[in-house]
Amino acid sequence: MNALKTGEAIGRPATNDDEDHGSRVDPSLHWYFHPITNSRAHEEVVEQIAYAILSGAYSVGERLPSVEQLAQAMNVSKPVIGEALKVLTKSKTLHVQRGSTGGLFVLTNRIKESLVSMGGQMNRLSLTEIVEARHPIELQLALLAGERATETDFAAMQSCIDNLRKYRDGDLMLRMRFDHLFHYSIGRAARSRALAHYQYQLLEQLFVLMQDYFLYREDPNLVVDLHERTLAAIRSRQPEAIRQIIAEHMRPLEEVATTAALRLPDAASA
Repeated sequence: MNALKTGEAIGRPATNDDEDHGSRVDPSLHWYFHPITNSRAHEEVVEQIAYAILSGAYSVGERLPSVEQLAQAMNVSKPVIGEALKVLTKSKTLHVQRGSTGGLFVLTNRIKESLVSMGGQMNRLSLTEIVEARHPIELQLALLAGERATETDFAAMQSCIDNLRKYRDGDLMLRMRFDHLFHYSIGRAARSRALAHYQYQLLEQLFVLMQDYFLYREDPNLVVDLHERTLAAIRSRQPEAIRQIIAEHMRPLEEVATTAALRLPDAASA
């Protein structure tokens, strides 16, 4: 991904706070799409739109910004946006409706793995590196959420927990949807653009790398409990309580990553 510039908003819906910080926000957009300059631009367009849908900014059935708005927001041509839309419509993520009431509409928030990291670099990192990076990012987001979260933010987190509990014994993709959405809700509550974006990339790549773990080894009841206690700690706004629960929350995956690393052959002896 491109380096973030000062003032670029990414990883959360627009808020009134951005006007206070001098950001220029198109009032017709309620999500930030940052400029793209790489040579495979349509892939990053796909990733940004997938991120906006996965993180809850655009719901199923909701209309996305127009092609012109997306092109302007991401600083690419309309044909580049069109190429990305072909990918997203072919995967049945979006539907293009023609006519005066037409536009780009979200068909599903269950994004296919192949779209998750098309424009990112996380697929080049090892499981150990990704898990290692996740802990400090999740911790800082939770600490910031403890400072900045509103009652609306807390309600969004609670809704994710309620849905996770409802679907904990159901389809893996649906369960992971609400698991990840809980963390994305923390990212939005933190009001930290860059950290929320990296959180998204790490979480989605973890799912790609560890589907068997989430399907066969992870205890959904434990996840629900950890999310409930994470929300309680953030609500308490006490940094030490937040640090303790995030450490506990991250521990199962850290142990899996450590075990996997120990099973790899020693590069020095190869």
